[in-house]
Amino acid sequence: MLKKICVCLCVVMLIIFPINVSAEGLKLAPNASSSILIEASTKQVLYANNEKQKLFPASTTKIMTMILMFEAINKGKLKWDDVLTCSAYAASMGESQVYLEEGE
Repeated sequence: MLKKICVCLCVVMLIIFPINVSAEGLKLAPNASSSILIEASTKQVLYANNEKQKLFPASTTKIMTMILMFEAINKGKLKWDDVLTCSAYAASMGESQVYLEEGE
């Protein structure tokens, strides 16, 4: 019974005194020229630094590699502990690349 009263009291306290989450005053990425932290479900901006500054994206090749890797893991084609090596075909690609040699 005491446990139920404590839980109810905690719920009432959270409703009466809501907790605001904010990253104001923090330097989350001090060396970044621009950054933003957004809470996913509410889309609330928690932290922003030069968020409207237009910049080139980070290495899109590396990001795409990660996306493809996570998709393959989700489909069961790869496991988290699999070791992959770069093929001759992948190493021969021009333009944007990860700069891996064959067999690395």
